[in-house]
Amino acid sequence: MMYQIDPYKIMFTQLGDEGVVYAIEKNEYVTLNETFFKILKGVEEGNSQAEIVSKLCQQYNICQADCEKEVAEALEKLLERGYISTRNKEVQL
Repeated sequence: MMYQIDPYKIMFTQLGDEGVVYAIEKNEYVTLNETFFKILKGVEEGNSQAEIVSKLCQQYNICQADCEKEVAEALEKLLERGYISTRNKEVQL
C-alpha cells in the first residue's frame, strides 16, 4: 500500500535520532521515536509499505514478520492521527 503526507496538515523534521511533527490544524507538536520518524520519512520519499519494511529490516537486522507487524501498526497510528493518507500508486502507460 502507498501513503502520502498532507503538507497542509503536518510539517515534520528530524531532531537528533528522533523526529518532531507539527500538526497544523491542531496546533500541537508531537515527538516521534526513531522508528516512527523513519517510517514517516519513508512515506515522504514515496516508498511503499513493503519498501519501508525492507529498509528497516536491513537497518535494524530484525525479523521481517515482526517488522511488517510493527510498520503496519505504526502506519495505522499515523493514519488515525491524520498525519498520512492512503493513495493509489500511479500507473504509467
